[in-house]
Amino acid sequence: MIRHHAGRAAALLLTAGALALVGCAAVADATRYYVLSSTTAAPGDSAPTAVSSAGVGIGPVLVPSYLNRAQIVTRGANDVVEISTYHRWAEPLESGIAQVLADDLAMQIGTERIAVFPWRGRIAHALDYQVVVVVLRFEGAPGHRVTLDARWRLVGQDGQELALKRSTIDEPVAGDGYQSLVLGMNRVLGTLAREIAAEIRSRADARASGR
Repeated sequence: MIRHHAGRAAALLLTAGALALVGCAAVADATRYYVLSSTTAAPGDSAPTAVSSAGVGIGPVLVPSYLNRAQIVTRGANDVVEISTYHRWAEPLESGIAQVLADDLAMQIGTERIAVFPWRGRIAHALDYQVVVVVLRFEGAPGHRVTLDARWRLVGQDGQELALKRSTIDEPVAGDGYQSLVLGMNRVLGTLAREIAAEIRSRADARASGR
């Protein structure tokens, strides 16, 4: 009888342990990780060749402290900010923004000489332009809109400031899920890259014409 009860107790303990492991796995599976990614060229965009050899450095990119976290931040009505528990960035947000801008700019201005801050080696001396971005706002809400508000500086090879601008870009989000929100964030970054590329092209054209 004692052995029988001991066997039942051991079986119950094994079952409880298995259920605990299943429960832990279910909690882990609930977390989803996202990365920002480059968008394709907009219809009608041309691939200019005038600056195909230009070296462009992206960064540093600075984000507000409330966005500087692994969790994805959304903003609802009356500026209520919500921090998601189960939807997270797979990399630091500023790193993702910098890489997407680099990828989009490479496509927009037709160059592979793109570097992301921090520079390594002597690459800083090979850069014709540096783009410094200060993000003021970069969030939205699934099924509603996403907004990017950023100040950016274009700096020349000699460290001279060539342009200082502010871009505020608003994009509707069609889907209700976080994946749709991230896709909208990709699109607004693509729009910002086009604005930066236009400024670089105009500077390169002026340099080529000797103005």
